[in-house]
Amino acid sequence: MAPSDPALCAEPPTDRNVKHVVLGDLLFPTWFQSIYPEDLVSKDTDRLYVCRWCFCYSCDSLAYAQHARRCHHRTTPPGTKVYDHGGYSVWELDGECHKLYAQNLSLFAKLFLDHKSVFFDVASFLYYLLVFTDPKDSDNYYVLGFFSKEKLSWDANNLACILVFPPYQRKQLGKLLMGVSYKISSWERDSGLIGGPERPLSELGRRSYTRFWEERIARYLLLRVGKTGEAEVPGSVPLRQKSPKQSKRKPSHELVTVQDIGLATGMLTEDVITALKGLGVVEPATPAKRRKTRDASGEAGLGEDAATVLIRKSKVLEWARSHHMALRDPVRDEGFLGKWAPHDAAEESSVDGGESDR
Repeated sequence: MAPSDPALCAEPPTDRNVKHVVLGDLLFPTWFQSIYPEDLVSKDTDRLYVCRWCFCYSCDSLAYAQHARRCHHRTTPPGTKVYDHGGYSVWELDGECHKLYAQNLSLFAKLFLDHKSVFFDVASFLYYLLVFTDPKDSDNYYVLGFFSKEKLSWDANNLACILVFPPYQRKQLGKLLMGVSYKISSWERDSGLIGGPERPLSELGRRSYTRFWEERIARYLLLRVGKTGEAEVPGSVPLRQKSPKQSKRKPSHELVTVQDIGLATGMLTEDVITALKGLGVVEPATPAKRRKTRDASGEAGLGEDAATVLIRKSKVLEWARSHHMALRDPVRDEGFLGKWAPHDAAEESSVDGGESDR
C-alpha cells in the first residue's frame, strides 16, 4: 500500500539501491529499494532515468534521451480507456498482454512501496493507470499513479496495490483510484459479493483507506438514508416493515443495518464499522428505542456490546464540513466508458417500445 504522505518518508532507508529518479522532467528521491537487474542498475545508483510513458529505465542520460524521442507510448497509454472526466482518465491494461510495461511499472513502483509489489508474475494482474492529459495538447499526457488487482481473487479483493507517484500526492488522487476500484468491482461481481483492498494494509495504507471509507459512508448517510434527522443502526437487525398507518407518518428515524450500508456502498462489514467509528458520530440509542427494535425483530442484534445505536445526520454533516468533504462523489458514473459506460434507460425503453409495436 502506497504511503499517502511523502513527508513521512523524509528520511528514507540507507540501503536503497537507487537514491533518486528522473521521471520525465521531474527529479525526486526514492523511499525504498527495488529489485532492478544488477547488470543494468548498480547497487549504488544515485540517479535513475525513467521514461514517463513506458517506465523503461537507464542510468545513462543520453540513452534515456534517445529512448524518450522514439517511445512508442509518447501519444497514448497502452491498454483501454475505461474512465475519463475532468482531464483525468483511467486506462486498463492486461499484465499478460503488456508484460514488459507492467514489469517496468512494478519495478518503478517498488521504489515507493514497502509492501505488495509484483515484479515478474504480472500476467495474472490487471493494471489501471491514472492519467492526466494536458487540455491544451491532447497528445501530452502524464501517468500520475496506478492500482493493480488480481484477475481472479479468491478473497474478492478489488485492489492489490495502489500508488500515486510522490510528485502528485496530496491532491486527492488516491481517493479517485480507490473510488474507481470500488465502482468497477461493484459492477463486475454479484451484488452479494463485497470486496475490498488486499490485506494486510500497511499503517499508511490503513490511514488512507480509513479516510476514504469515512467519506464514502458519510455521503451515503447524508444522501441515501432518507430525509430523517437520524439513522438507527443495529448490529444485525433486519429492516423494519412499516404498516400503512405508519407510512403516512413522518418517521423520526430510519432503521438500517451495518450489512445494509455495506451492500449499498460495496464495502465489507468490517470496513463499515471502521468508518463509523472513525466518523465519531455514533451514540447509544435510548432504552425505549432498543425495546422497540427487539419487539419489531425478535432479536437484539449482536449482544449488548453491539446494541442499537443512533447516527444523527446533523453530526455527519458537521464532520463533513469540518473535514472539507465534497458532498458529490469525485468518481462520476458518466465518466465510465466502454463496457462500464452507464446504461441509458431512456434509450432502452425506446428500443423496447419499438419492438413491442411490431
